[in-house]
Order: sequence, then C-alpha cells, then structure tokens
Amino acid sequence: MIGFYAHHQGSGHITRCRAIATALSGATDTTVLSSHPNADVILPMDAPSPSTLSHDQLTAHGCLHWAPPRHEGLARRMAEVARWVDIHRPVAFHVDVSVEMAVFVRAMGIPVTVQAMPGVRADRPHALGYGLADAVIAAWPDWVPLPVHLNDIAPRVHRVGGISRFADSYYPKETFRRPTETGDAGSVTIMLGAGGTDAPTAYWQGVAECLRAAGHSCELIGQNSWVTDPFRAISTADVVVSAAGQNSVADLAALGKRAVVVPQTRPFEEQQATAQTLAASGLAVVLQPDWHEVNSVERWPALIEHALGTDPGWERWQTAGAASRAAQVLLGVAR
Repeated sequence: MIGFYAHHQGSGHITRCRAIATALSGATDTTVLSSHPNADVILPMDAPSPSTLSHDQLTAHGCLHWAPPRHEGLARRMAEVARWVDIHRPVAFHVDVSVEMAVFVRAMGIPVTVQAMPGVRADRPHALGYGLADAVIAAWPDWVPLPVHLNDIAPRVHRVGGISRFADSYYPKETFRRPTETGDAGSVTIMLGAGGTDAPTAYWQGVAECLRAAGHSCELIGQNSWVTDPFRAISTADVVVSAAGQNSVADLAALGKRAVVVPQTRPFEEQQATAQTLAASGLAVVLQPDWHEVNSVERWPALIEHALGTDPGWERWQTAGAASRAAQVLLGVAR
C-alpha cells in the first residue's frame, strides 16, 4: 500500500495524485487522503482558526506553516491519518503538499516523498519538509533549473516532466484539434481554475464577448461554468487561455495547445516562476503580473492572434510517461 495526501485547495493536487496512483495500478494498492470531496479518505478540515491567534502561535514559532493550537479539526485530522497508517501500514507515503503532513507521517516511521513546488520557498518549514523526504518529485522537465531551495537536496529531486491526466490516456489523439470552421477566426477556450483568478469573472465574460465580436468562437469554463473533465473544451480549441498552475500547464502540454498563460497570485510566487519558464522557452504567450490591470478586454483579439501564430513544441514539457516516472520513484522508496 502506498498512501497519498492531497491538499484540498483547488483541484490540481488531487488530480496529480490520482494520475500517479493510476500509474501505480497493478504494482500496489493506493489510497488518497484529503479534505477534498473526491478523496478516498476524507479528512476533517483544519481551518479556519481563531483570528486572535498570533503568527507565532499559528506556525509553531515559524517552524511550520499551519498548526493552530487547540484546533479540534486539526487534531481529528491528524488522528484520522494516524489511524489509517496504523491499519494499513503503507510502505511509502506521498505528500502533495503539506509540511505538517510530511513531518507527521515520517515521524510514524513511514518513508515519505513530497511534491516539489516552484517559486521562492527558502523558509524554514519548506526546508524541513524537503529535507526529511526520501525523494522529491518535481513535475517539470529535466531541463528546467532547480529552484535555489532545492539545491541542497538535488540528488533526491526527480524532475519527471509535467504530470497531466491527459497524457498516456485513452483519449483519442485525433480529437486534439478540430479544423477551423469557415468564417471562424479560431476557437478559444478560457479555462478558469478552481484555485481562483485575480480578475473577476465579469472581466473574463467581457473578454469572451470581445473575442466573439472579433469572429472567434469562445467557451468559458471554470468557476461559474465548472466542468469535471475539461478534455473536450481544451482539446478542440485552437487557443487556450489558462493560468500558470502546474496541472493546467501540463494539460496544455499533453494536448499540444497554443496558449495564452496568465499567471495568478499564489503563495511563494508559484505561478510567476512557472510563467517565467514558459516565456523564456517560448512555449506560450505569457502575460505580466499586472496583466488584468493593463490588458483591457479590447486587447485580447490581438493576444489570441499572437498565440495562433506560435508553434510551441510542447513535447519539451515531457508529459509523456511523467506519471509513470513519478510512480517508479515512489516504488523505489517503498522497496
């Protein structure tokens, strides 16, 4: 048995865990634990906390990211994980992502692997979480330089490529691009992730209306128009507008899509780091941090035209076999 912990924020963490777990099928049993409703074992929430608590109280004096004292949900959450470990005795446990969960499970004697995250993560909790891991899985290509915070543990970092639910799957490759219809300037899908966007939904609705007025067919998915499986919406578009989350980028790469990438504000400058890599490598049209302030809806037809003229070469993101490579890392730790 190999266990997984998936952070409940957004859908990316649990989607990535599911992709790796699927690659492990036939080799070992797997279980995904999370507060996300799609988990195998749904854990109690450890938030919110009383507003009266200080930063030192919430973080155990800066050693952890989140450990509010006397929090009933946190206590029950960790008790549930301990109970599961005691019953199933996993040979390894993958954490995507939580320093506290990595520390807790490793302290029970279980070998732990953790998911690397891009951005600026030189703080004490991240150093602890990465430092105790038997292996660190980085879901980006092997040509992307390691962030500074991973240099000290470089031999344990495995850059497996972008992990996408759409790579190595049953999805028919012939549907990845549809011919542009007569009189259609190119189809566009605007994909708003579950983690939220810097610009309000009304902004994106205005962008969609402007693109349609310019002759594009345009579909807006996410948030108020959530779809469980975005394969059709992504694969049939000539251009996809997406955030710079790791899973979104991996999906674009797996389906070979021309893209306009709009990095969103996230802790530790996560999406900015990924966006900078995409821009430097020419894999996508990338907007700047203040994109939603300086880009009026009227500018979007020109941005889409720019993207239509690109040939990104997404095979460089190494999504083919990435989940299987991650699975092999976990199996190596489990031996």
